[in-house]
This record gives sequence, C-alpha cells and structure tokens, in this order.
Amino acid sequence: MSPTISGRFFTEWEVHVCGFVTRSARAPVLDFRWPQDEYETTAPHSLIVREENIVKQRTNVFAFFLLAAIGAACQCAQAANLSVNCEKHESISKALRLLAKTNPQGPNKITVSGDCNENLVVQSMDRLTLITGNGASITDSSSGSSAVVDIEDSHSVSLQGFTLNGGNEGVNCGSASVCYLTSNTIQDGVGNGVFLSGGSHAFLESNVIQNNGGRGSTVSGGSQMFSSNDVFQGNAAPGVDVGGSYFQASNSNFLNNAVGLRVGLSTVQLRGGTISGNLGDGMTLLGSASVAFFGPTITGNGANGVHLEDGAFAGFVAANVTGNLSGLDVDCEPQLPITRFVDRTGGITNCVESAANTASRQTTK
Repeated sequence: MSPTISGRFFTEWEVHVCGFVTRSARAPVLDFRWPQDEYETTAPHSLIVREENIVKQRTNVFAFFLLAAIGAACQCAQAANLSVNCEKHESISKALRLLAKTNPQGPNKITVSGDCNENLVVQSMDRLTLITGNGASITDSSSGSSAVVDIEDSHSVSLQGFTLNGGNEGVNCGSASVCYLTSNTIQDGVGNGVFLSGGSHAFLESNVIQNNGGRGSTVSGGSQMFSSNDVFQGNAAPGVDVGGSYFQASNSNFLNNAVGLRVGLSTVQLRGGTISGNLGDGMTLLGSASVAFFGPTITGNGANGVHLEDGAFAGFVAANVTGNLSGLDVDCEPQLPITRFVDRTGGITNCVESAANTASRQTTK
C-alpha cells in the first residue's frame, strides 16, 4: 500500500545572503502517513528505511527552496544604474530613497542631467556614484539651513562633475563616511563648501571650492582629507581649516581667501601648489600644529606667508616663501614655536633655530 501525502504543513526560515535578508520563505513539508494496518504489519527495518527516505526527500525540498531564495536575493543585489533628468521634474532624492530600500550596499550609479533644486541625504549607503551626463547643477532648496549633499554613515560615495550652489554646506561628509569628490564646483554656501567630521575620509580631486560665506573646507573630529589639484578661492574664512585632524594637499591652490590655511592640533603636508593673494596670512599654524612643506609657493599674501604661534612646528623641506606683505615671510611667536630649515624658504624671517639644528642643516646640504 502506498503512503498518503499531505501538503498542509509548511516550514519558514530566514536566508542571509548578498547583504539582504530573505524572510519567511515558505516550503512545503511533506507529511507521509502510513495506513495503520500496514504500519502494524511492516517489519521495523523496512519502516526505518522508509523514514530515512522521507527525511532525504524533505531535505531535497528544503535545498531547492533555499537555492531559489539565494538566487532571488542575489538578483536583487545586482548593480542599479538610474538616470534622473531634473528638466523633466525628476528627483535625485526619490532615486536615492529607492536604492536605500532595495540595494543600500550597492554598487549603484545615478546619472543626473539638468538643473536640480533639492537637498540630498545619503544615509547608510555604500558604493554609490552620483555623476553628471553633460554637466548638472544642484541648488539648495532649504534657504541655507541644510547641506546641498549630506553624506552620513556611508562608504565609497562619489560625487562627480556637479555644480553645487548654496546651502549651509555644499557637501557634508560625516559619521565615519568615505567620500570622493571629483571635478565639482562647490560655491556660494552660507557656511563651508565642504565639511568633514566624525572620523570621515574625503578624497578631493580637481574641484573648485569658491565664494562660500565661511570656510572653503573644514576638516575636524579626527577626519582625514586628501586634496589633489583643487582650487580653494574667494572664501570669506580660511580656504581650509584643519582642527584635530589630518590634511594632505598635492598641487592644490589656496587663493584670495581670508587666510589660505589655518591649522591647529593637526598634521598637514603640502606638496607643491600655490598659496597667494589671501587677505591675511598664507598659513596660520596654531598650537600643536605640525606642517611639513614639500615645495609649495607662498607669496603675495596680505600678512605673513607662514605664521607660527607658540607650540607649532614647521619643517621646510622645500618651499618658496617670499614676497608677502607684512615684511615677514615666516613669522614666529617669541616663545615656543619650532622651525626646521627655515632658511630654505628664501624669505625674511624672525624665527631662530637652535645651534644643533643649524649644524644638522649644514650636514644635510
């Protein structure tokens, strides 16, 4: 006699795969029922074999549904490529909300065209690229109360080729995010052009950060910023302000700001580039600042080329610091600033280096 099969019973499980959770997947559990008379007359060994076959069949059914769930989850996790045309009243924010729900781990790309008026929030998303087709702009719609682009708790978020107008900040990169800014113009903000905080990392290349009501960029809270071939110009406060963080610039220019760069309780490296035309100092080094100069030109600033306050350190491995308008190119406070190789700058200075340092300098020439 054959067993009867009932499909009334189901099992449920969760599948964690591809960064997603597939919940409440349901697969039938086959309920094999042997008639009572056959059960009573069947040898125990035969019953055991039949029960083992039942277990195998149940396992095969479960495996089939598990593989199906994995395939569905992986399909959902494939890269998304979306297009947004703001001239057609489409919204970048709506595209971001869709991706945040369906595939927050990425990789995802949104290609934007037209002139957009909105404020973007990228929250807890990874491997996201926002890029322009033939150039696009995003203009603040918050009357200066929010960042144009706010990136929080996100990694490998890239912003390429935009003009960002206004906002409290042009770009806010916070909460241990990793941000890539390439070939953007970030301008006319109420505060900072770029604000970096909360242990975040930012990699800037070929951007123009200009005409902001505050600083061009602020690097704070144990964050790190790497700048290459950027221009920080025309900002009402320092072009870059570094506090309790790390900043490195390669061939970037700091022009016509209130101060070129201000550094406190931080480490900075400058490799090449120009600091010129700033209203005050080209650079101001506050207490516990440590700056290494590898070839920048610092000239034509309204006050000193480089000003060191007590407790600051400057090492001039190579630099041209000349022609600044205060009468001093490298200016040291009278007590505890420290310089090395200041004579290599070619400028006028009141900094005094120790005899031991002078001997060391002669040795390295």
